[in-house]
Amino acid sequence: MRTGTRLTGWATLFTGGVATLVGLFPLRELPPKRQELWLLCATAACALGWLLASAVARARRRAALRRRIRRRRHEPWPARSSYLLSWVLGFGIAFTSAAALCQGVGPDGADGRWLATLRRAHGGTFEIPVRRIVGEPRRADDGVDDTEAYLSTVVVTVPFQDGARQVTLDGVRTHGRPEAGRTLQLRYVPDRPELGVRQVPDNDIGSFAGRIVVLPALWLLAPVVGLLTALALHRNEAAVRRARRFEPWVHLPAALLLLCGAALVTPLLLGFPSTATGWALAAAAATTPWLALAWVARTS
Repeated sequence: MRTGTRLTGWATLFTGGVATLVGLFPLRELPPKRQELWLLCATAACALGWLLASAVARARRRAALRRRIRRRRHEPWPARSSYLLSWVLGFGIAFTSAAALCQGVGPDGADGRWLATLRRAHGGTFEIPVRRIVGEPRRADDGVDDTEAYLSTVVVTVPFQDGARQVTLDGVRTHGRPEAGRTLQLRYVPDRPELGVRQVPDNDIGSFAGRIVVLPALWLLAPVVGLLTALALHRNEAAVRRARRFEPWVHLPAALLLLCGAALVTPLLLGFPSTATGWALAAAAATTPWLALAWVARTS
């Protein structure tokens, strides 16, 4: 049974590692993120296999000890090296936490849901001239930049595949007063006018901060934190070796913590929560690998 525990254990680490690497690049796919969900399910299945194999092996060891069989194979596991496992766990925990945080970056709410629908329908961004201005433009005193920005209602002619249509857009932001003939960057699906038309944000601070600041910071910090964690586990290799031996009161609560982390991040893989809700879920999910490590270190 030791072969079974070893195979299922490394299979769990491998599938979890692949899921983590996919999760570190969340902007490559908008929800539903089916690849990430399948990888999480595969990791959970491998982890369940490890728990079952380990439980059977533990029961057999205890039965052998009760029968006072002193053969070597029934003695406690030999002191097999766990140095490789220390490095795998150290980097794996850090990268898993970073991958959970990465799920909070990207389009969210109703706008994110619409953008995902647009991309699945093979929509794009197009330059469309303004046909006329409706009403009086108003100053956009939002403090985003020092230029004179205006919000206005405009009418544009959109060349859909089934024919051109006049579309009225509210809250169109322009630098300087809008005027007829000026082009706007608009998103729509040429063969699906029912999805609507929206302006491409030219100063999306939230998206900029996520893609240009948060993600690179996570990608840079994760290897550093992983190295420090791996070094700490490497120095306590004896504790890592003891933790490899399955004990229900040690590994079942740790597995439950990791399962809670997967459950917390699932809404971000399936849909578009609001910004605050999404970051709260991502931050909570990111803590579960560290909580599981702390529990195992305390109880094993």
